[in-house]
Formats: sequence, C-alpha cells, structure tokens
Amino acid sequence: MLELGLASSHAPMMFQRAEHWPKLLERLRPEVRESLPFNAKLEVGTPGVIENKIARINAAFGALREQVQAVRPHALIVIGDDQGDMFDDVNNPIFSVYTGDEPIWGRNARDAYGTPAEERQKLVFPVHTELSRYIHKGLVKGGFDVASLGRFEPRGNPMRGVSHAVANLVPEVDPQLQIPLVCIFLNEYYPPLPSAERCYQLGEALTQILTDRPERVAIYASGGMSHFPGMYNTGWIDEPLDRWVLERLERNDHEALKHLFTFDSDNMRAGTGELRAWISVAAAMKRPARIVEYVPAHCTVTGCGFVYWPAAASSVVDAAEMAIASADR
Repeated sequence: MLELGLASSHAPMMFQRAEHWPKLLERLRPEVRESLPFNAKLEVGTPGVIENKIARINAAFGALREQVQAVRPHALIVIGDDQGDMFDDVNNPIFSVYTGDEPIWGRNARDAYGTPAEERQKLVFPVHTELSRYIHKGLVKGGFDVASLGRFEPRGNPMRGVSHAVANLVPEVDPQLQIPLVCIFLNEYYPPLPSAERCYQLGEALTQILTDRPERVAIYASGGMSHFPGMYNTGWIDEPLDRWVLERLERNDHEALKHLFTFDSDNMRAGTGELRAWISVAAAMKRPARIVEYVPAHCTVTGCGFVYWPAAASSVVDAAEMAIASADR
C-alpha cells in the first residue's frame, strides 16, 4: 500500500558546505555571471545568507526524514530523471524501472565540491527486486511502454553510478541505507518529453498497482524546482512559478498541474522539467501536500522545495514499536 509521499530538490550544491557555495556561480562564463540577478550576487557576497539557507535546507531534509522514520516503509520508490548517468545516446527511454537483483550504487553528494567522481565515497543501496518487477509488469499491463533495466550498468557515466536523483536524496531520509529501493526513471531533460498529463497518469497507475500490496511503501519525487543548469540563465530562479506549483500541491489542485507543460517556454526547460516527478507523486497520493520549506538558493542554481503527503494515521508505526524494532537490530 502506498502510504507516504515526499518531494524535494536534489541539486548537488545543496549538500555542500558554505565555503563551496559561491564556486559554481564563479565558474560561469563572464557574460552569464554579469547578468545574474541582484539576489544571486548578494548571496555570493554574504556568507550569513548562505549559512541561513543551508540551515533551512538541512532542517527541511530533517522534517522529511522524520516522516520516513515514523512510517518505516518496507520499500521506497524514487522517481526522477537520469541526466546521462545510467543512459547514453544508445538508448534513453521515456520511462524505465530498475528490475535487477544486484544492489545499486552511487556517489556521496556531501563529499567536498570538486572531488572527482571516482574518489567520492561509494554508497550502496539495497533494492526491492520483487516489487520492482511487479510494478514494471503492472505498468506494462496498464498501457505504459516501460523499459526494464535488468542489470545495473551505468553506461552514461560509469564512475558516478546511479543518477544523483537517487544518490543525493536517499541518504538524507534513510541515513543507514536500509530501505530497499524501487527506482523509476523519467526522461525529463531530453526532448521529446512526456507531458504533465502522462506523468500524472503514471502516478495514478502506481497507486492502482500498489493497492493490494502488503508492504508499506513511500514514494519520493526527486528534482526541481525551477533551475536552468548550463543555459544562458543559469543562476536565475523562477520564484512565482515555484510558489504556484507549491500552492497547487497544497490545494490538491491536480487539474492545474496536468497543464503545466502544455506550451514551450525557456522557464519550462532544463531542470524545471523535473517537476514531472512531483506531478506523478501528487497523482499517486491524491491528497493535499504539506509544504515544509522553499529556499530560492541561487548558488545551487535551484529553487529548493520540500513537501510531503502525510501518511494515514493507521500506517504510522508508534514510538514503542519503533524502539522495540531498533533494539532488535
């Protein structure tokens, strides 16, 4: 049964210490750096602003972690993009599920900025193979042409392992890396892209598939909010768009979310397209989200959002049971 929903940004700089934050913007081409908004330049030049934003980001991850610890899910579905780590130009599917037996691995996002990928700490994540295959089969039966990744082979970037959509966020809500994962990858960067409507249908399908499952399952939308890495407007953040999306989630206004990508716009491209995963999770949860935090962090080049869809009271494991389980381990 799908019990808990989560969503947050996953920008790599979110996990770095304050002294590293300005480095990303300082490396931009001069013409891009000079066109940064006032708030970005203020952030770069004001350590106290950076420290405050880091504290808010860490507190927001703490709030999501508390939700996961309260529910103690048997499996965690992570849904997000790949950006050339698992896939390369040979094949880049719109939807895919990792269905292999072997654990997956990625790199620690909190290692110092600039550390080569091969020198970063290797994090190994358990997977729920049986549930992954069950979901894959159910999606195909439901009309989705979903690729099955039967072996862990990161073809796009072999040194990095699994996409940072997984590796950056899972340690924040499951520090011991004990919850088995189901990884669902969406193509959110490389046109042609799935519509918001299709991503919404994906979320609805997941709910239907999981209805009769005995496990407590949590689902985590990874990525977003507005950000434009590698583009002329890197460092800009579309706060009105981000706050509009958060408000729609809080109001459970799914009809509006279904139309988010119905027209092309520079502000809808690049990392902003990762909001597709948020739409899928909103559809899966079918109830109002609770906003934890929103931090427009220019040094991360991202509008950093954090929300969750609370579990039903009956699914939350009480403190006594948690204490007993911890003692048994």
